[in-house]
Amino acid sequence: MGLRLGFVGVGGIAQRHLANAALRGDVTIVGHADIRLERAQEAARKYGGRAYDGCPALLEAEQPDAVVICTPPDAHGDIEETCAGRGVPFFVEKPVAVSMELAARVKRAVDAAKLTTQVGYMYRFSKGVRRVRELLRSRRIAMVQQHFYMPGLPDRDWWPFLERSGGQLTEQSTHMLDLGRFLCGDVVSVAGTTARVRDWKPRPDSPRTGGLLWAADPFTIPDTTALTLRYASGALGTLSCSMVPGTAWDCGFRIVAEGLIVTIEGGDVRWRGSEEGTEAAGENWPSYVLYDFLDAVLEGRPSAVPYDEGVRSLAISLAGYASAEAGGAPVATADILRGVL
Repeated sequence: MGLRLGFVGVGGIAQRHLANAALRGDVTIVGHADIRLERAQEAARKYGGRAYDGCPALLEAEQPDAVVICTPPDAHGDIEETCAGRGVPFFVEKPVAVSMELAARVKRAVDAAKLTTQVGYMYRFSKGVRRVRELLRSRRIAMVQQHFYMPGLPDRDWWPFLERSGGQLTEQSTHMLDLGRFLCGDVVSVAGTTARVRDWKPRPDSPRTGGLLWAADPFTIPDTTALTLRYASGALGTLSCSMVPGTAWDCGFRIVAEGLIVTIEGGDVRWRGSEEGTEAAGENWPSYVLYDFLDAVLEGRPSAVPYDEGVRSLAISLAGYASAEAGGAPVATADILRGVL
């Protein structure tokens, strides 16, 4: 039968992970838990296993070897602690939390259980990104430019609320911030500012395109954010993100290093300077982060992106918000992480 796998939260991104897990001959999906039981039942019909209305019931009935957690950010905490209490390894989608207090609580449970965990930072597993990491090892990095632009608001009832989603900086742009850490080292301080440049109140003619909304009420998150980052290496970085409607999806990443400029688009990479080249992300590359976790559990080895890594990347977003609240003064990530790592 191989690895017995359970899913907690089967909407949105879980559909990708379910489809990829189902491709594995050494994995059996044994259960699906969701607060909307009908959604869990649909997943069970499609992928096998049984449906449950919560994580504890799934764990008790199915005794899975591992769990994939794909809940909204504000639903993290109890689920991870329940898994840790039973010694069940888990994969969790980013962000790991919307507050450092919650992340610290889960980390204590994970550490106490000596648990195998993985955070869903898929860009780290692109073949192109890994090639660039090797190219950069012997080069001094000067600048890291990152941006994440969305042409609207995701159609999720929790997304417009800062206390539930963490806003775009925490829920989406965390991918760029984590990629910067992976390629260029830790960020030591963040200076940031946020804005709401658009009136998001619904109007009769408010359109919706491609699953994205152009209106929401109430709406408590910034729609535009800019950060300046200082890396431990001495490199500087920027992140800009916005969700002002009517634009287009545009997520980009560029590194200026000695003798090399690197551009990352999706998981594909190209570089030029003292040498030139390209490297594609790889076939079905978004599956690699889940597969590394499954292999780690099967082989009894550490995963590549344990829970601690998710906590460190979360700290950059939280430092950005803290800086914005302080009028743009730099905030040290060590202050955000104090007492946690």
